[in-house]
Amino acid sequence: MTGTPGERNTMSHKKLIQMTPEFQKALNLNKARVVCLIAIIAAVIGLNSVLLAKIANKIPGKARPKSKVRRLQRFFDELILDFKKVALLVLSIAKINPKEPMVLALDRTNWDRRENEINILTLSVCTGDTAIPLLCKDLRCKGNSNTDERAGIIGQFISFFGVPQVKCLVCDREFVGKDWFKWLQKRNIPFVCRLRSNFVVETNGKKQYIKDFFHQLSNGEFLNLGVYLVCGVKLHVCGLKTKKGDLMILGSHGTSGEDAANMYLKRWNIETGFSQLKTRGFRLEDTRLCGDGKMDLLFALLAISLAWCYSCGTMTENVVPIKLLKHGRKEQSVFRRGLDALCACLQGNGCFWSRLFRRMVAVFADALSFVASVFPACRLKSSFSRR
Repeated sequence: MTGTPGERNTMSHKKLIQMTPEFQKALNLNKARVVCLIAIIAAVIGLNSVLLAKIANKIPGKARPKSKVRRLQRFFDELILDFKKVALLVLSIAKINPKEPMVLALDRTNWDRRENEINILTLSVCTGDTAIPLLCKDLRCKGNSNTDERAGIIGQFISFFGVPQVKCLVCDREFVGKDWFKWLQKRNIPFVCRLRSNFVVETNGKKQYIKDFFHQLSNGEFLNLGVYLVCGVKLHVCGLKTKKGDLMILGSHGTSGEDAANMYLKRWNIETGFSQLKTRGFRLEDTRLCGDGKMDLLFALLAISLAWCYSCGTMTENVVPIKLLKHGRKEQSVFRRGLDALCACLQGNGCFWSRLFRRMVAVFADALSFVASVFPACRLKSSFSRR
């Protein structure tokens, strides 16, 4: 690609704007909404920022910066997105087949912003070395989620894709409880949940602290106990002591033994995904949005951006493999490679990756076409919603 950096930057952004018709068909949005949506995706990737003042610079036109910021504020105030379409779009961009069973991770991410507690329950799909958000719920309060809130987000996924698409649901120690376990078992959803060491389990009428079964384990050892009563619910219990000496006690349904341990290890992907949304990527914690569904909408757009970065990272890795360091880990993650490549192209400095940028855009366009084919176009509805 020839030309000055500014010209290349304009050309890269124009390629995204050219996808406006595909966005309109896939997400059933009008042109003005799509322009804002593309500006947000371009900004969070190209500028690593979710601040509206910076995103406004990506909106084409001669309007004053304050006017563009107000336009973005209306976007978050008024837009309704079909989250089923968004989830399908995310899977399609990341090259994940929605008809095959997926490992899902349920967790919260929370932080303080201007004395406001932001607390988001997130359901993500584990893939490669990351987890990409599919659905989220702004809890609007401090502390852990309750059974109804967890059931709501899992039920939403099931209504979209069905129970057979849940290969396993992995959860941390805060997602425990009799009602929660029974809700999952009643719907035959396979799950693996980490248990607290001070839990009391019961078998043959005998009660005992669960940690007492594993105190003799050495680092790297695994012990499969079998079925015990945990919180009044029958679960398959096993334990693993990591090489660093950390004890992980797991309760599972629909899977057992080493399979449960292998599934649970994928839960760490969601921590990686959260870090990519925050400090290692899009700086989500800088946002000033809060309330009225705004965080849900922002999270959906960041999920699309993360999926695109991951997909592009996979693509570029096939051209220039990521270097392995002496300890066997990659020099950078697949997401980081994709983010750096897209960021360079969108800022007009991606001479090395510019030849692939057209293919990167094609990945996005193909995903939009797929979503449009699954959901036939219908008449645009008013998107004034949350006031």
